[in-house]
Amino acid sequence: MKQFFRIIQNENIVSALLVAFSFSIYLLTMCRSVGFTDSGELATVIYTLGIAHPTGYPFFTLLGRCWGMIPMPIERIIQLNILSALLTAFAVGLFSKTAFVLQRVVNVFPNSNGRRKELDQVLFRISVIVGSLSLAFSSTFWSQSTNIEVYALHLVLVLMSILSFILALEEQQREPLWISPWLFIFAFVVGISFANHMTTILLAPACLWLFFKSIHDHKYAFRLIIKLIPFYVLGLSPYLYLIVRSSSYPLLDWGHPATLERFFWHVSGKQFRVWMFSGWGVIQKQFGYFLENFLSEYNIIALFGIFIGAFWLFKYSRRFFIFLILLILTTILYAINYDIFDIGSYFLLCYITIGWLLVFGSYVVIESFERYHRLIKVVIGLMILFIPILQVGINWKKVDESNNKLPQEYVEEAFSKLEPGAVVFASQWDCFISPGWYYQNICQLRKDITIVDKSLLQNRSWYFMQLERQAPWLMNRVKFQTDLFLAELDKFEHELPFNFMTIQARWQNLLAEMIAKSINDHPVYVDARIEQEFPVKYSRVPSGFFLKLTNDTDTTSYSPTSISFIPTGSVIPVKKDQEQYAILMLLRCADWLIQHARYTAANVALDTVLCREPGNTIAFQLKRKLPK
Repeated sequence: MKQFFRIIQNENIVSALLVAFSFSIYLLTMCRSVGFTDSGELATVIYTLGIAHPTGYPFFTLLGRCWGMIPMPIERIIQLNILSALLTAFAVGLFSKTAFVLQRVVNVFPNSNGRRKELDQVLFRISVIVGSLSLAFSSTFWSQSTNIEVYALHLVLVLMSILSFILALEEQQREPLWISPWLFIFAFVVGISFANHMTTILLAPACLWLFFKSIHDHKYAFRLIIKLIPFYVLGLSPYLYLIVRSSSYPLLDWGHPATLERFFWHVSGKQFRVWMFSGWGVIQKQFGYFLENFLSEYNIIALFGIFIGAFWLFKYSRRFFIFLILLILTTILYAINYDIFDIGSYFLLCYITIGWLLVFGSYVVIESFERYHRLIKVVIGLMILFIPILQVGINWKKVDESNNKLPQEYVEEAFSKLEPGAVVFASQWDCFISPGWYYQNICQLRKDITIVDKSLLQNRSWYFMQLERQAPWLMNRVKFQTDLFLAELDKFEHELPFNFMTIQARWQNLLAEMIAKSINDHPVYVDARIEQEFPVKYSRVPSGFFLKLTNDTDTTSYSPTSISFIPTGSVIPVKKDQEQYAILMLLRCADWLIQHARYTAANVALDTVLCREPGNTIAFQLKRKLPK
């Protein structure tokens, strides 16, 4: 026990141990393959030095490339997943370090001295351990460690920004006429953080409020801000990568931000603005998600500690209470107005801030019972320490990706059913297009296939430039219709008046031309969810996870859909969507088989659907078509 107390008296050792412990757990739950959604795209961008989807994430790309150059005897995607685990664990250490700094500036135990102060410091360090591990194993925070994504680095940079900001104010208040070096570090780190993720802007209201609240001479405060601007701009310098690299036309060149106009569109996330601040229904949905999901972030026992910490901070340090509350409210107000299905990561700053309230609440509880009988102290201590243990128990299964190879298996299954030289028009970004890019361009699997993202083709002019490099044979054949469509799409992108009927007609003509000029020498496949947009004159033959378009009735090329690896009853949206698509394809298979009098195979497909969804009405309707 004495050895334990000796160890936790050094806050740097405590932070280092928290990093090491978190990292060891993260490695156990880390994905051993490519993940859903952006994982495949980001890995491809890193290894080919391309341009990622808005806002480009240049600092993330460059850091990932440096990490990827380290020789490791493992698959490339696993190496990048380890980077996410390491960054998330490092964020845990920064969280604990910030808690220690908050303890000093808030002056948690002002009247303690001598042995009493040493004891209070030990108790607070125990509280920091509890709060840090509770955050580390909250579901959304923990999930950032499982796959390569931009949010693990975002956690590190946001926490470094807050830590340097509080350290700067601490020094600034001790020496009002001396500019703290931490202020310049803060400005630089905030700039780099913006070069990784634009939601760094959520720090602004709380930091500006606390800055002007701490420096009473507002004229002097404004002069300080002006002096910090060059360091902030220097931190933004990774954005130059987007212009320089895009000018050389890399393999993936999302948005082609080589011009100032396209650069501004890209870094401002223009294409995602339609999903922001779009109505009361979105607010209700996303706030409902926040409330429903909160107990998997912090369990019910932690909730009491959070409320106690908030009440204690409100009573003894109103200034920092308002600072933390502003961080929470700003994050929530932004996130609930953003209409995307994977909204959880946008609440991360809120969960981090609540973690500090838990640290203070845990200390208040432990300190309050410290003078009681030993048995009571043991019971309270065990209850406090049980918080992170409960976090692990509740969330392990939810975040564990160690056995998740669904995107890999899905892509491999889909590729295996596609004929040589195939063209695939798809809309499945999360489980096919993004991971497919990784397996094609990094693993060199099925390079003969041309994957066309229907959504990008319909809405983004830059995508045509990328297709011209990846499939020149296709784009050269449809140049006339492409030019006609792009003339209308340019009006749409520049928010100029356009005729909806005209652009829609040219889009349909372009699709028809792409099929007509490909189908004779390149097998054409379409996603079952978008097949209605393609000319009806072609027959649809189920082939794995896609429908093959043919000029005449084809009764021989049917390939069954394999969904043995698709999870049943998943609550994770992207996995649920993958399951639903596989079921849709089984229903399409069954319908086609019934039309071609292949009743035994149709019955097997329908039984598989009903095994997954016993109440599926379409399956029952198709069952009635089977001969008795």
